[in-house]
Amino acid sequence: MKYRFEQFKTDIDNPKVAVSSVTDHMNSTCSVGVTLTTPDVKMYGVTFDGFKYDVTWEDADIEIFVANEMKKHEV
Repeated sequence: MKYRFEQFKTDIDNPKVAVSSVTDHMNSTCSVGVTLTTPDVKMYGVTFDGFKYDVTWEDADIEIFVANEMKKHEV
């Protein structure tokens, strides 16, 4: 897959996606920090805002949120 984020001047090809942080805003929403690493070892950091939860969340919920956000940036 190839992804484009407006803050970078390049397309990112086939990155490994890893959650690097989850920031709880204490209002049932979180921001999720993600590191994208390409096969040639270039790293990009992005943040996805708007993860919503009721009382708590599971790691799988974060992974689904990130996967859905990544789809929005597919080229």
